[in-house]
Amino acid sequence: MSDTHTPALPTNQVTTAEDSVAATSAWMPPAFKVSGAFSSHMVLQREQPIRVWGFSDTPGSRITGHFMGETVSATVGDDNRFTLTFTARNAQYEPQTMTVSDDRDHAVTFDDILVGDVYLIGGQSNAELHLEPCLTLTPSVEFDENDSFRLFAQSQAYAQSRPDLTTTPSPDVIHPDWCWKRPDREASLEFSAMGWYFARELKKQIDVPLGLVMVAAGGACLRELLPVELAHGEGYFSGCNVCEGGYYNTLIHPFVGLSFRAMLFFQGESEGGDRVLAPKYAYDLALLVADERARFGRQFPFYNVQLSDYRDEGALFFPYHDIVRIQQYNALSLIPDSTLTVDMDLGAPDDYPDWAHSPRKLELGERLALLVLAKEYGIGHMTECASPRPLTATLNADGTAVTIEFTDVAAGLIVAGHTPADSYGMDVQGFSFGDYDHRTPAHAVVSSRHSVTVDLPDGVDLSAFPAEQRLVNYAFSLRITPENADLRGGNNLPAPAFSLPIFGV
Repeated sequence: MSDTHTPALPTNQVTTAEDSVAATSAWMPPAFKVSGAFSSHMVLQREQPIRVWGFSDTPGSRITGHFMGETVSATVGDDNRFTLTFTARNAQYEPQTMTVSDDRDHAVTFDDILVGDVYLIGGQSNAELHLEPCLTLTPSVEFDENDSFRLFAQSQAYAQSRPDLTTTPSPDVIHPDWCWKRPDREASLEFSAMGWYFARELKKQIDVPLGLVMVAAGGACLRELLPVELAHGEGYFSGCNVCEGGYYNTLIHPFVGLSFRAMLFFQGESEGGDRVLAPKYAYDLALLVADERARFGRQFPFYNVQLSDYRDEGALFFPYHDIVRIQQYNALSLIPDSTLTVDMDLGAPDDYPDWAHSPRKLELGERLALLVLAKEYGIGHMTECASPRPLTATLNADGTAVTIEFTDVAAGLIVAGHTPADSYGMDVQGFSFGDYDHRTPAHAVVSSRHSVTVDLPDGVDLSAFPAEQRLVNYAFSLRITPENADLRGGNNLPAPAFSLPIFGV
């Protein structure tokens, strides 16, 4: 078994770059090495130039690469790096071989290489959460090392144990044993459950090899996933588990330059523990995505996940998860080409011992796969695989109610457990008026196939509210249960938590 393990809660220990600087060791370039981002069994991104980089202690030396009948070369720069660029390829199931060598008799050969679509799995512990504990709900899962998806696992635990590596961007993958693996039982059990189930569902519909790379870190705050200079620019000079920028430096930066299709992301629990950080979440997340798109050189699609319910225990650790969920919805307008997969109803069962890390990742993987199939591959339609999304909230002419119009409602909005026809005129739970600090519950009904009407409580005059409180909300609560939030689309996917400004006040 490797060093990976089921990730834990954030430690809430304040860690700064200054704490680790004394242990920082200067990176020494090897005589010759291809980056650890590449190995046998890897999947290379199709239909994009294939960049393979590495290191040498001899600037000016010549590097030569051979792949699929093509020979390319590069010169080692003064920064001790080289990059080989091969021609873009179509999907390739037939295992291929790559050889990289220098002019000093160093050489490495990678075999069993496929060409297909690569996905990054980012975020914190519910993204890193391994498949093994989730098998309690899916015990009949079968593993086939010959399946055409491949896995590259990294772990928060090892990165956190190496403070000497967290203060500056690591040039290479930090653990010498981390590499691409076939999806046999051992490699699968130590991989992201969200990512593994996603790949399995995707493979049922597409005929393309898949590669998945874990860049998630259990307990990670956004300020630890951001590069140091961006974290400092936002006033963050400490981290929660590692120093600010520490997980970017150790788990993300070594892959900058890698071509991939899209990122799946599940994060935000840590910011839910801080009243100052929670309201900034949408801005900070948008900053992270924009920065990574710039560094990777591609406007990759971003598939975000809205936080689960965390039972009553969650309020003890994360009393502002309700704010983070709203901010995750708000981030849709700040991050182009992004989606939000609702996970509020997939929290840990009441009798499950780990309230923070729900084993219900199969359903989450299925929801993500349906979205990706529709957006990336044209299989299915967004209306059938997306949660209903609110468009506008407007005060009615008589000033007694607010009507919210939705899109992506499939056959029509429903109250959970009912059909669209039955749901018309039914009460729906979970609506309120107000802002983060002042919320008033409100009665609401499904008023059409694509709208909900929310009644203003007796005596409430929206025009008397401060402008920042003229909001209508759904599922703006720490606890999300079938009893207090039951709006769904006709595809039975839950509506997201949201807060909308009200027009016409």
